[in-house]
Amino acid sequence: MTVLSTQISCADSTWNPATGCTKVSAGCDHCYAEAIARRFFGGFDLTLHPERLAQVTRFKPVERDGRRYPRLVFVNSMSDLWHRDIPDAFLDRVFDTIAGRPDAIFQILTKRPQRMLAYALARWRDAGVPANVWLGVSVEDNRVRRRIDDLRRLKAAAGDFTAYVNCEPLIGPVDGMDLTGIDWVLIGGESGPGARPVEARWVRQAIAGARAVGAPVWFKQWGRWQHNPLWPQAQGRTVRARRDDLVGRGLERMPQEHGGATLDGAVIQEFPASYHAAADRLTGQAAAA
Repeated sequence: MTVLSTQISCADSTWNPATGCTKVSAGCDHCYAEAIARRFFGGFDLTLHPERLAQVTRFKPVERDGRRYPRLVFVNSMSDLWHRDIPDAFLDRVFDTIAGRPDAIFQILTKRPQRMLAYALARWRDAGVPANVWLGVSVEDNRVRRRIDDLRRLKAAAGDFTAYVNCEPLIGPVDGMDLTGIDWVLIGGESGPGARPVEARWVRQAIAGARAVGAPVWFKQWGRWQHNPLWPQAQGRTVRARRDDLVGRGLERMPQEHGGATLDGAVIQEFPASYHAAADRLTGQAAAA
């Protein structure tokens, strides 16, 4: 799994200069990347892929609503770039490569914010984190909400980069999150075999926390159709029939997502302001050329 168009709704492509990982918290228990790797590649050991660095040449801008935007690239969908066994020297190569593509946006998500904080301060404390590097932390429930503190410390020390929180897989309450200084909040239920149900009240807690600080929200999915709050209203004998019933009656508006993504009759898919600013820069560069 190298460079791919992706089913991740808030990204355009995935890029995996490293694959494989180890588990650090409850959010890892049913890791989709591990399941894919074991099924198709025979294992999930951490592996570096320096030959994939050159693939960034493929990240062309995309068109949305008649306007050109930088491609959103989710980095290491099959790993965690801040894993302790990825050497700093390899991270240097990854970020040197990213620096050569200011016209693309690289989303980097971690459950290891302390490693991210240490590396990023060493690299960017003076110059600031580049505008096309978006850094985020996973917060699956209140137990790991302190990950946000490290992200906030980094933002205070190394520039006003786009900092985001990903509440996925959302497996418990998140009413204890402090989202001050966070630019984007993503939310999603767990998908795949053994997926744990997400409760609508947890989703609403995450949305309320984001709204309280003015952060845009992207609600990705319920994870499984059986976990969609609309499911009790669905009619039919099979999952497909019941899904089609919800869609046909206009109750679920996002059937392409895992389990749908409609909450209280609405689809919530908002980009941060920095994304639109990046499009402005891209348009200005094209005009100047």
